[in-house]
Amino acid sequence: MQFHAKTIKEQAEKNFEKTWLETAKLLKTRGRSMQWEKSEGKKHPIHELNQVFRKIFLSYGFNETELPSIIPEQEVYKQYGPEAPLILDRVFYLAGLSRIELGISEEKKSQIKKIIPDFNNFEEFKKIFRDYKKGEIEGDDFIEEIVKRLKIKEYEATRIIQEVFSELRNLEKISTNLTLRSHMTATWFPLLAKAQRKEKLPLKLFSIGKRYRREQKQDIEHLFESFSASIVVMAEDITLEDGRDLTKKILKDLGFEKSEIIAKKTTSKYYAPGMDLEVFINFKGKKIEIANLGFYSPVSLAKYKIWYPVLNLGFGVERIAMVLQEAKDIRKLVYPEMYS
Repeated sequence: MQFHAKTIKEQAEKNFEKTWLETAKLLKTRGRSMQWEKSEGKKHPIHELNQVFRKIFLSYGFNETELPSIIPEQEVYKQYGPEAPLILDRVFYLAGLSRIELGISEEKKSQIKKIIPDFNNFEEFKKIFRDYKKGEIEGDDFIEEIVKRLKIKEYEATRIIQEVFSELRNLEKISTNLTLRSHMTATWFPLLAKAQRKEKLPLKLFSIGKRYRREQKQDIEHLFESFSASIVVMAEDITLEDGRDLTKKILKDLGFEKSEIIAKKTTSKYYAPGMDLEVFINFKGKKIEIANLGFYSPVSLAKYKIWYPVLNLGFGVERIAMVLQEAKDIRKLVYPEMYS
């Protein structure tokens, strides 16, 4: 069965609630049409590579952990110091909709009665709005609460919100100081500060997760979100040479026999001077940066009362996948159904 999308769209624009209800009849609820036999599904190359990274990191004795992806901006200031404003220029800030005080005027009462002629429970409706304003009712539970507490039908609740309280469609967006993680580093510092008090050294941890960057545009080499395979080692006695050795071992496990590790000409402020290194491999005659390696700056560590040196190594998963898959467009690699 195929839907006539154009007709449904036009009908929904005229009367959403009616169309929403009627189009449910297009869907089957009884009978068996599919046979759920086990078969091998198609794997996504990024998640496959994430699994490879997991196995490699675990094989070197690293413990897996999960890091939050929502970061207060003050963490970036603590880590980057004077460089923080430039870093924050690349991050996505989070915002929330304002929760306005919704009143029920005589005009609105009249509009509600046009939808539900025998409705009179306006006092309970006001209580629902007050609970919503105080945050005791979440937005995705709002309609459900109206239906349950006012004992009306779902389509009636939806119509009331859509037709009577149209101001809900124009709520002000209020910015917060919360950001989406642009660097895995942003969440390692707080974790290490607590872990050093209860874990034995050397402490070896890894996390594979998304990072979000406000790029100027998404193109064949840039996306707003990408995976980082990140590890940290906190130890009383560890050298940068140890980090180079580990990097080469991991790359060899990935299938890269040759690599080049070069100190950046300018050092990010959360790294110690001269200890911010870039890792390159040669791909079809071109140097491709695939990882970063370095020691966190004692200044940044001190702001978290971290007592020991910390080595950090992070791999760009999509960048490595592009090389392994010989892909020319990162969008087609990550989102093949959208960009094929």
